[in-house]
Amino acid sequence: MVPVNEQVVGRLATLVGIAVCEPALIGIPEDLAGTEICPGYVLEECVAHGSLAVDGAVEVRANLSHRSEDDNARRQAGYLVLHDWLWGEDDQWLRVAANGNEYFSHDHGHYFPGGPNWTVEGLEAAKDQPHPSPSAADGLDADELDRLADRLDAVEEEEIAANVEVLPEAWPVGAMEIAAVVDFAVHRAVTVAARTRILATTARGA
Repeated sequence: MVPVNEQVVGRLATLVGIAVCEPALIGIPEDLAGTEICPGYVLEECVAHGSLAVDGAVEVRANLSHRSEDDNARRQAGYLVLHDWLWGEDDQWLRVAANGNEYFSHDHGHYFPGGPNWTVEGLEAAKDQPHPSPSAADGLDADELDRLADRLDAVEEEEIAANVEVLPEAWPVGAMEIAAVVDFAVHRAVTVAARTRILATTARGA
């Protein structure tokens, strides 16, 4: 289920304008099948999860830093919102020092309640629960937080569904799971928007 989470979170983040590594479905051809990519794991001919490479990046975990550099005040505002909206866990980012310490969110395999072991019942049970990011809100771009709140308030179920229903039929999600993910994201959008407006107030120092 990790590729499922990766695709869905990446696509929904892109939908509302949060800076992530752009997701894509990629075909692994027959002539690469059997290639060992790390000890004990080989490629199979299939449709797989992929994302655009970020050249010169280093992985960052736990703490968002360099908030005053590049446009990270805007980018990192999105990461706090994404964490709450789609139930972030094991947050990871890529930072490109050569581009003024520009940040990208990536590796979303453990998002959703239960991470890659999420269930329809687990999504339903958690959809009304807040899930705030542990990252501090000071120094975030308050205007961007307001924009994200507006976008979440306005997001349509059809938009979300269009970004979930693209998953390949061979992947381990059926119609029931897809419907549950769509409902989870739609239902949480409004309440997360309200919490995001509070974050904006905090970011302005009010």
